[in-house]
Amino acid sequence: MTSPAVGVGSVALSQLARDLHRFGPAGRRNVRERFDAAGQPLLSDAKSRASWSTRIPGAITVRAFTNQGRGSLGLQLRADVGVAPHARAYEGLTRGGSAAQFRHPVYGHLDRWVPEPTRPYLSPAVEAAGERLPDELLAAFEDAARELGFR
Repeated sequence: MTSPAVGVGSVALSQLARDLHRFGPAGRRNVRERFDAAGQPLLSDAKSRASWSTRIPGAITVRAFTNQGRGSLGLQLRADVGVAPHARAYEGLTRGGSAAQFRHPVYGHLDRWVPEPTRPYLSPAVEAAGERLPDELLAAFEDAARELGFR
């Protein structure tokens, strides 16, 4: 399960992703490390929003992605459903889109189902970081470029 990706601006982002190939493997690693560091406050926010659960906070990760072929560059906030199978339902992600509640069987009674409200934790964290994170990612990219000798 993943949240919406966070990137810089669509035009600036695709240009940065295209320029990333000039950095070489060490430079790309440097950018990913800086993006990962910029994503730590996002990760902490998502984990704190899911603190009501014992498994979901441990299942949440953030990672930088750089896909030069598709011109994408940013962060991905994820919850591993192998660690927390209920993470997707509580985020409100259903097969048909998003929902305000989900249904589950009552323990021991597969013929009785009850509704339960969702408790989103990934998308509110991304929305809260939406204003500041793109600027931080752009600054991290520029710092890495400067460190590698680019202007």
